[in-house]
Amino acid sequence: MNTETEIYDAIRPKKVITKKLLIILSVIFFLIALLLIMIKIKYPTASPFSSAYYIAVNIFSPHKKMDKQVVGFLPYWRMDDIKYIRFDLLSELIFFSLTIDENGDIVKVVGNETDPGWRWWASKTVKNLVAKTQISGGKISLTAAMLKNSTLESFLDNQKAQTNLIAQLLELVKTNHLDGINLDFEYDGELPDESYREKFTNFAALFSQNFEDSSPETELSIDLYATSVTKPRLLDVAKLAPLFDKVIVMSYDYYASSSKVSGPIAPMGGYAEGKYYYDVTTTYNDYLQVVPKDKIIMGIPYYTYDYPVEVGDVPMSAVLPQDDTNGYTSILSYGRMREDANLKNAFCSWDNLAQENFCYYQDPLTGKFHQVWIEDNKSIKIKFDYAKNKGLGGIAIWALGYDKPYNDLWNMIYQIFEKKY
Repeated sequence: MNTETEIYDAIRPKKVITKKLLIILSVIFFLIALLLIMIKIKYPTASPFSSAYYIAVNIFSPHKKMDKQVVGFLPYWRMDDIKYIRFDLLSELIFFSLTIDENGDIVKVVGNETDPGWRWWASKTVKNLVAKTQISGGKISLTAAMLKNSTLESFLDNQKAQTNLIAQLLELVKTNHLDGINLDFEYDGELPDESYREKFTNFAALFSQNFEDSSPETELSIDLYATSVTKPRLLDVAKLAPLFDKVIVMSYDYYASSSKVSGPIAPMGGYAEGKYYYDVTTTYNDYLQVVPKDKIIMGIPYYTYDYPVEVGDVPMSAVLPQDDTNGYTSILSYGRMREDANLKNAFCSWDNLAQENFCYYQDPLTGKFHQVWIEDNKSIKIKFDYAKNKGLGGIAIWALGYDKPYNDLWNMIYQIFEKKY
């Protein structure tokens, strides 16, 4: 029969082991908690558990080393397509956009509903997107957009509105851990007063100086029209370029939904020959006269237009009056172009000047002819190669998600822009 001492000696090692185990577990839990706190400090917009997951994913799929900047605009209406983005190839993701009013305030409510840009911006999806982009090795920026002439004029006439906007953007950068701000201020047509060009340049200088003083690490970019050098209107490109880290040229919509004739959305050539209104090559030859080439980011369209036209087989036919009888000009994303039943049966030919495929078909329902200038793998590769061979700073995709669910263009980006040394 065991004595009381023998029984105590028999169970004592188990108590010691249990105590050591509790200490070890406590240390492990402490280290995990400390790690999560550190992750939350570094990536404050997402939960530490989400960020930890992104970190783990990035270990197995690290960011690729790229020879040029690969910028992608993600419109709020394409947020469901995040799963198609190759974060390992993106240098910068730009959320598009928050609308700015004439007082320099961010538009949060339109009518009785939340503005969709603001609703998405404030969502958990975008907060996680900020962390995911940065953990994946890219930068994330926000577009501040002002797209109405009257709004722009009122804003530029109001110094208080300008300082108000700058203060709000500085706060957004701070609270959302952003890497950059992108300005998309688009004025359509001729100015009522040439002084607005100088007013815009002065605002841009104020914007740039405030960020230099208060947040110098923030990268600033501006979106400019393809024709802004030759037709400056609001935008004095030579004076604006030194104020920004990137000049993103919207080298598309040479022919757009409002055009009176069907034409290529981004023709590489044809302007000198008098065939097209303007072209991509001329655009960048003009820009390179006033902007350092490494600052220039070439906008690439991942979409085109489908025009109802008077004559199908004659390129650049007049666009029909748009109504329920004739139909309407519609946007075709790259993904839709790949799948559109009408285009699969269309008559297509390569245009050597535009370096795009010209296609036409007859709508089986209405009997009307349609023309589509295709942005496909061949034409987009030509644009990628041009950006690289011209020594530009990189490319800007408009827009991320338009290529779903195809990987062709991502594979092409990797093939062309991967750093080989």
